[in-house]
Amino acid sequence: MKRIIIIGGGAAGIMSAAGAAENGADVLLLEKNAQLGKKLLLTGGGRCNITNTADAQGIIDATLRNPSFLYSALYSFDSAALRDFLHGIGLATKVGDAGRVFPTSEDAADVVRVFVHYLKKLGVQCITNAAVADVLQCDSGGFNVALADGRQFTADAVIIATGGLAAPHTGSDGDGYRFARDFGHGVTKLFPSLMPLLVQNIDTAALAGLSLIDIGLIAKCDDKIVYKDSGDVIFTHNGISGPLILRASAHLAKKLHISHEIYLDLAQNKTDKALDDEILSMFAQNPNRNVKNILAQLIPARLAAFIGGEAKAQDITKDQRKKIVQNIKAFRLQIAGGAGFGGAVITCGGINCDEINPGTMESKLVSGLYFAGELLDVDALTGGYNLTIAFATGRLAGLAASGVDN
Repeated sequence: MKRIIIIGGGAAGIMSAAGAAENGADVLLLEKNAQLGKKLLLTGGGRCNITNTADAQGIIDATLRNPSFLYSALYSFDSAALRDFLHGIGLATKVGDAGRVFPTSEDAADVVRVFVHYLKKLGVQCITNAAVADVLQCDSGGFNVALADGRQFTADAVIIATGGLAAPHTGSDGDGYRFARDFGHGVTKLFPSLMPLLVQNIDTAALAGLSLIDIGLIAKCDDKIVYKDSGDVIFTHNGISGPLILRASAHLAKKLHISHEIYLDLAQNKTDKALDDEILSMFAQNPNRNVKNILAQLIPARLAAFIGGEAKAQDITKDQRKKIVQNIKAFRLQIAGGAGFGGAVITCGGINCDEINPGTMESKLVSGLYFAGELLDVDALTGGYNLTIAFATGRLAGLAASGVDN
């Protein structure tokens, strides 16, 4: 029986363990936290956005870095196969907006509970509070895995699925990159992605908690459009967040050290002229009202106060009215950076995919060494895509390490 050690008890590690054990391997899963799936518990705001109903190509299309690397993993275990697998081990799921898939209970703890039960049923040995200090290749073949507390284990194959740097409070400290480098693998520069953005030109604390639904967004760098989209935004005490901003951050992740401007279209269903005509009519009908109170009929009151101020409608010149229209159609936010790895969902960058066999997730440099999940230089947009990638690459690694020929 083949002995396999998996380092990391997140989505990729758990699915690696399941795949390997299903194929008859003797599996040891090592997790540094006190429980498996700590980061899984946080996904989807605690609801766990497990996957997306998009097919394999749809998930590949939502992948921003090295999408072609994922063909084997996703076409052998796509979102439909993942949902069937989850149903088979006792987790009912449902579809939410934009194809996002959640457990029917909307409780991430149920996802972890079902996985833990399934691994136990398969006979996987799980050791928690097990921080790995080193992974070495043995001269006689196989690997030696040493824990920080001195315990040591040997295996025929090792799967490293420790996650990246995002959400470090869940134990993601980048140790997997260190293990990869020790074996000669290259690791690209690492950036936080899928995160809130910081704003420096206005005090967003006054807008904190304000949600904007289905608005337009244009991101510019040096007056060049680098991203354009529409969706939902929420203001925070020091910036902006929400699904639209998380997607934008994924596109800007490697460039946030450069000055960016984001323009929000607060009335994207109206042309500039139509909006100007409407505002002109409203001003004419309410000459003695404050501009901010009139604009509050078109946009949220707190934003109306930012744009309109205390002036009365009758005192607004044509040029000032045009400026108001411009601010509504392109509300300018100077971006000062992102929330960092502490506020990020995923890591942008990782182990060089050219050094990994995409059909097995095995290292091309070291036989018997596999990688899966966020460690890889592969990242996607928000919406369940990244977890799908973690599950698919994890399962592929587990099956391949245990002897299945894909």
